[in-house]
Amino acid sequence: MRAIQLFLKAILILAIAFVGALFAFHNNQLLTVDFIYFTGPNISLGLWLMAFLMLGALLGIAVSSLMLGSYKRKLGRANRETKNL
Repeated sequence: MRAIQLFLKAILILAIAFVGALFAFHNNQLLTVDFIYFTGPNISLGLWLMAFLMLGALLGIAVSSLMLGSYKRKLGRANRETKNL
């Protein structure tokens, strides 16, 4: 069962990567993003969009993991207090 899950996850990741690559290839207009202190390189619109999507996903995972850690600490504290009653 575990091997099937691993296989399905690998297929899903490959499918997402393939769709992302197609998206990047079809949006091949060159674009330079002007940040506050510097200007980004002149790369395709699809690559910029994919990069910002990945950055947003990673930031979302980081923030949610911090919140999850906070909730786990609170739950552990509540369990210890309940055990002491």
